[in-house]
Amino acid sequence: MSTADSVPPKNYKHNALVIGGESTLFSTGISFISASTVIPTLVAQLTNSPVLVGLAAGLPSGAWLLPQLFVAAWIARFRRKKPVVVGACFASRPFFILIGLAVGFFGNSRPGLALAALIICQVLFYIGDAVASVPWFDLFAKTIPPRRRGRVLGISQITGGIGGILVGIAVRYILGSNGPWPYPWNYASLFFFAGGILLIGAFLLSQVREEPSELPDDTPPSIGQVLASIPDILHNDRPFCLMLVIRLVAGFISIATAFYVIYATKSAGLDSGVTGLFLSAQVVGTLIAGMLMSTLQDRFGVVVYMRVIIAVAALPPILALITGLFSQQLGSAVIYPFLVIFCLLGIYLNSIGWPFFGWILEHAPEHKRPLYI
Repeated sequence: MSTADSVPPKNYKHNALVIGGESTLFSTGISFISASTVIPTLVAQLTNSPVLVGLAAGLPSGAWLLPQLFVAAWIARFRRKKPVVVGACFASRPFFILIGLAVGFFGNSRPGLALAALIICQVLFYIGDAVASVPWFDLFAKTIPPRRRGRVLGISQITGGIGGILVGIAVRYILGSNGPWPYPWNYASLFFFAGGILLIGAFLLSQVREEPSELPDDTPPSIGQVLASIPDILHNDRPFCLMLVIRLVAGFISIATAFYVIYATKSAGLDSGVTGLFLSAQVVGTLIAGMLMSTLQDRFGVVVYMRVIIAVAALPPILALITGLFSQQLGSAVIYPFLVIFCLLGIYLNSIGWPFFGWILEHAPEHKRPLYI
């Protein structure tokens, strides 16, 4: 362990508590509207089109990923990243409350309008979250030293997972036949809960104590100049280029994520009440992911952690194919392989980004870190 790691930066304990608390709240809040369980079942009730189910799952990811290069180029010139993070969070997180209102008022009478509001507001949220995420990672790297990042994120993931288990129980009750609200207000309430909890998390982020970054002495490059430098980075930084290829290949596993629950409920004969069970199983995977992060990353480094997570990521589609072949023989016990699938998805979905980002935080020069991220 280096001297820099043994002597934590100023305000480390305060920032670790605040960042870990916000991460816990984010995991808990987003569990109410899980992209692999709740949203696909809601979209399936608003439309019969599998294309729209896939669109509702895929567009948010694109909205989160595509703006990041421009965000990185823009924020590279700021000495403090917290104002951008906090502002973007407060601007984007209320969109979940708007989705809840649209689903509640129009889910029955005008399902097409409710679906449009769901997709558009999700896209707007993830664009705002993209604006927040790039400087968030830079802020995280500034406030938490490398050999303490795994434990901060791992503990927050475990506590968020515990919150997610409770959320899974609540979702099963709210969406069940004996729930407190009829459709579509049962789904609307989930978005209200998610938006409220995420806004509390945004307030926590506003309490981070950030020291200003050291910028190069020369004039900060324009956004066009920063973007034009990308080919040179990819050509000259071969380890980074190889990491991007691996991340891209691993990301293809996410394509089927939204369809596991659709297959379980429409093809395997399970009722929609199992959504809460699947969510709980996924949250158990989140707990396991937190344990892996807090041990593998800090003890063995991010590369070992990366390899383990990629191996885990290959298991859900394999198990789903096997379950499909033997679904008739399994009968009512078919739910158990699906619980394992969603547990593995929980490990994968809550881990696949961190080892790559962790590697970047250690590899990239500080003044270029947002662009690398």
